Amino acid sequence: MKRLFSYLLLLLTTTAYSADSAVFLQYHHVSEHTPRSTSVTPDQLQQHLDYLDDNGFSVKSIVDVVDSIRDGKPLPDKTIVITFDDAFKDIYENAFPLLKEKGYPFTIFVAIGPVDKNYHQYLSWEQLREMGQRGATIANHSITHSHMVVKHPGETQQQWVNRNRDEIQKTEARIKQQTGQSVKLFAWPFGEANPELRQLLVSMGYVGFGQQSGVVGSLSDFTLLPRYPMAADYAEMRGFRTKVNSLPLPIAKQRPDSAMVRDDNLKPSLTLELAEGDFQKNQLKCYASNAGEVPVKWLDDKKTRFSTVTPNNLPVGRSRYNCTAPSMDGRHYYWYSHQWLRLNKDGTAID
Repeated sequence: MKRLFSYLLLLLTTTAYSADSAVFLQYHHVSEHTPRSTSVTPDQLQQHLDYLDDNGFSVKSIVDVVDSIRDGKPLPDKTIVITFDDAFKDIYENAFPLLKEKGYPFTIFVAIGPVDKNYHQYLSWEQLREMGQRGATIANHSITHSHMVVKHPGETQQQWVNRNRDEIQKTEARIKQQTGQSVKLFAWPFGEANPELRQLLVSMGYVGFGQQSGVVGSLSDFTLLPRYPMAADYAEMRGFRTKVNSLPLPIAKQRPDSAMVRDDNLKPSLTLELAEGDFQKNQLKCYASNAGEVPVKWLDDKKTRFSTVTPNNLPVGRSRYNCTAPSMDGRHYYWYSHQWLRLNKDGTAID
């Protein structure tokens, strides 16, 4: 009943979105010597943190923010969550000192295989424990960081589900053994998930995180929460300022509810139904990662439902449709992103 009341209140107000939403940032490497496509430099991270500090943002614990949004509890305006994926050593060397100086909590989603094998490029359990004692949340990113949507040769559906369940459970147990933490937050490797895996996560009591851009709000899918990837050109300050000041485009329904691209439909249409919000519907625009701006087709007179589609076949790998609309005062963007995943002909995925 409490959640129903919170949902109804959300629909009846135009200010609730800013009070129960948060921007989640996703980093990988923090280094000048790692691949640019997955890296920010230490100077860039310093600029990001200084901007948050100088402009009244509240950097909060991931557990507190997720719990608050799910339970309908208010958050400070301009709430930010900082996350890192994969557990690279440069997080400890280059990011941890900056975060510690600011007193900012952060999260590391750990793929435990390279950590257990003491790979040179990865954090050690000792370093993870130290950061955990200084405000870091240590969370689940699988053992192998494999493409979880892909079945092994000869594997049945149930064997595939059981294998993924086992990997998540073993990772969580290892993190708890080494750090004492078990928060049941899971970041999908490569941001890839399908409906069956998302349902598995629900049955296990986990919250899931993707790699599609957007803002987490009360209408978000808690099996695949959005995060803004921070790397390469996406980490430049102009874009950073826009993203950390953005709000969740309130999506009441979407079709399809899957990332998977079928071979007989390589130009998939996305249909979205909007809840009420303080945004300019006439200025809503959508973009496909393989085509730039794409048409928005309104499906009703009140402009509550629309569809969008790319004119080009989606390539093998991951693609996105992003839809944004400016707020009524023009100071913020409302943002939503849907990730697509097209597999190779043999059912494998690409990194």
